[in-house]
Amino acid sequence: MVHFDSQAAQILIYFALAVAGILLLIVGYQVGRLIASGRHQKELERSQKDLFTTQTGFKKLYEGEISQLRAELDRVKLENETLTARVEDYRKKAAGFGGLFGGGGKKADAMYALLLENEALEEALHKQNTKMSQERSDAVQESMRNIGYRRVLMSQLLNDTRIKEYVKEVIEEGHRLPGADHVEQTRLPAQ
Repeated sequence: MVHFDSQAAQILIYFALAVAGILLLIVGYQVGRLIASGRHQKELERSQKDLFTTQTGFKKLYEGEISQLRAELDRVKLENETLTARVEDYRKKAAGFGGLFGGGGKKADAMYALLLENEALEEALHKQNTKMSQERSDAVQESMRNIGYRRVLMSQLLNDTRIKEYVKEVIEEGHRLPGADHVEQTRLPAQ
């Protein structure tokens, strides 16, 4: 251990050592902070790079799907146009009866107009049938609901004590009621 001659020198040395220790702690803290921020920055850059790579992959996948769907849409549009042209051609052929009205005169035009009107009427009939079918199913459901309500009402009526007593009285007076085999026939005036 070190011995000092004066108390003031000892305090001065200890004070200088304490200040040096505090300065070393501050410098160590700052160095550690710089190292940690550097590591954090590298981690952040790596995460951003991974995120960018993922976003790029999703973007490429999305663009690929969009291009496939656009190609499919173009193909379907072309097919639709072709089929529409063929239907129109078939209408014209049917209107001309394969040469009966080959001159393309008024009879062929009238037959073509009748075919178009027939198609429109068939479509309207189909819509009306669909509507009627829905209305019938709604009516059946409503009827089933009403039957359910009546069933509940009848069960509540039959569970009522007054009704039970009345039914009991009728059963007890059963000998005064006409039997099931006793059917009174009404006579017609001519008989």
